[in-house]
Formats: sequence, structure tokens, C-alpha cells
Amino acid sequence: MADLTTPALRVRSKIARSVAIAGLAVAAAVAAAPAATASGTSGQTNGCYSTWGSTGSNAHCKSVGVTGYYRNHAECSWQSDRWSTYYYFWNLSSQPNWGQVDCAFSIESSWVDYTTGP
Repeated sequence: MADLTTPALRVRSKIARSVAIAGLAVAAAVAAAPAATASGTSGQTNGCYSTWGSTGSNAHCKSVGVTGYYRNHAECSWQSDRWSTYYYFWNLSSQPNWGQVDCAFSIESSWVDYTTGP
């Protein structure tokens, strides 16, 4: 009768080694990912500005200087930029919190875009 113990142990050993290597690779990738801790405030665009922190951003307007369409623009890490929909604001109007945008990993910066028509 053939001894199956030795080849079976070799297969188990190879599987265990592969699982351990895969686990180390995942841990290294997680450690290399950017930490989601950045935050800040953009410059103003016609009285509107954007704030960001960790993975999200919101826009704010206080006494809009020019009537038109505004949107929040987020520069995300490890993925494409994100934009809110356009919002139409009248001259001298205010909107304390609008245009929320979220990134999957982290956000590097954000700002408000302005146009006369979308």
C-alpha cells in the first residue's frame, strides 16, 4: 500500500505558504494606501468655497457675487476626480452647505467651479 502522508503534507505545506504570502501582500498594500486624514479649505470663487476632510467635501456660498451655475469639484486619491451636480445661484444669494462629494479612499483637495451655463 502506498504512503499518501508525505505528498499530502507537501501539498498542505505549499497551500499554507501560499496563503501566508497572499496575506503579507494584502497587508503591504493596505499599509501603502494613503491615509485619509487631509483637510482644508479652497480659495473663493465669487463668494463660494469648498471644504474637504478625510474622504468627503462640501461647498458653501455666502453672498454669491455672480449669478450662474456652480459645482463642487473634488480631487480624489487613487481614483478619478468627482463633481457634484450644477447648482444655480442668484447674485447675493447664500447657501451654507451644498454639493457633497465623496471619494473612495481619500481626498487631496476640492474647489468650486463656476460657469454661465452647464
